[in-house]
Amino acid sequence: MTLPLEGVKVLELAEYAFAPTCAAVLGEWGAEVVKVERLTGDPGRRDMRSGTMGQVAGYNSSWHQYNRNKRVVALDLTNPEGRAALDHLVEWADVFVTSFRPQARRKLRLEPDELWAVNPKLVYARGHGHGVRGPDAEEGGFDAVSYFARSGLNYMLSSSDGLPVGQRGAMGDGPSGLSLAGGIAAALYRTARTGQPMVVDVALLAFGMFQLSSDLASTSADGADPPRRSGGGMASPNPMTGTYVTADNRHIQPVMLDMARFWGPMCRALSLHDMAEDPAYAEASVILERSGEIRQIYAEVFASMTMAEAEAALSAEGCIFSKVATPSEALADPQAVANCYTQPHPDHPTARLVSSPVQFDETPGRLARTPTTTIGGDTDDVLAEVGFTAEKITALRSASAIH
Repeated sequence: MTLPLEGVKVLELAEYAFAPTCAAVLGEWGAEVVKVERLTGDPGRRDMRSGTMGQVAGYNSSWHQYNRNKRVVALDLTNPEGRAALDHLVEWADVFVTSFRPQARRKLRLEPDELWAVNPKLVYARGHGHGVRGPDAEEGGFDAVSYFARSGLNYMLSSSDGLPVGQRGAMGDGPSGLSLAGGIAAALYRTARTGQPMVVDVALLAFGMFQLSSDLASTSADGADPPRRSGGGMASPNPMTGTYVTADNRHIQPVMLDMARFWGPMCRALSLHDMAEDPAYAEASVILERSGEIRQIYAEVFASMTMAEAEAALSAEGCIFSKVATPSEALADPQAVANCYTQPHPDHPTARLVSSPVQFDETPGRLARTPTTTIGGDTDDVLAEVGFTAEKITALRSASAIH
């Protein structure tokens, strides 16, 4: 199958996970991607212990996850010869992706007009912490700060009677990077039609707010922050949504929003046959009025069932639910396996890389290559492809312009 972005060339100048995820996804969709890192290497090469993924027996899962489908070049952009080499790559590219802050872009002459002088049809994509306007446009941001804390997500996901929850590493970087990739695809379509370049912007704060749009829209209408959950579970008055504990100390999460439709199936699954047939519960309003009582009854029944028993009973009645899966269970989920939501790493006996959720013509995402484990490991090959002779590459290395 021909992937939709085959023939598109992407130049990435970004670090950590947000914008690198975007470029990795573009590579999965068929684009040819070249990543530029500093001579000391992208910080993502090192063990990011502040996040959730790092080195396991010498294997840096973060580096491989966020930099799949790329070749890697190491340039010193503060060196005039290294910066001139970058212009050759800009001329080669159709798309430029960066997460550098405005100050760094100005210092290194990486603003849109400066790159358009080299390549007037370049799609220019920026990943930000907080956006291009406003008092904090120049400030840095990571997803835990900009996406999770500042957007309201952390507040709304935390218990009203405890400390704010901690987010998992790069939890906002992945979907924000996917969003930036989608914006780039739209910009490429426009540029192909008009011949005009375009700037694409995505901020971590914006994506966090987009994910919390239901709560933010509600707050804007009535001026009040929505109620948060107390203790475990979900902050919903509907007893058919939430988290319940099973006899083997696992958690199961049913979610059935249509209370009138699922009242009978839910009660029958829990062997509450009298409640299933009781006409008093025919109206959703009654279920909501007696939510606390019903939730307690459900909790007692779930507590008497193992997870396997609960899953079988709910499945038999066509209920919508899932166990709260561990990462290892998610990897082994038959649906994840059947749909190829992860890809085996070609050079590691057990490692898998998570694909983007977008598939074309029912075909799994492409894993064309894994990133070099040495800093700038593809520098010579890439520079040769854009016109540098072996002698010039040697001279650049002697001048400390490349790794």
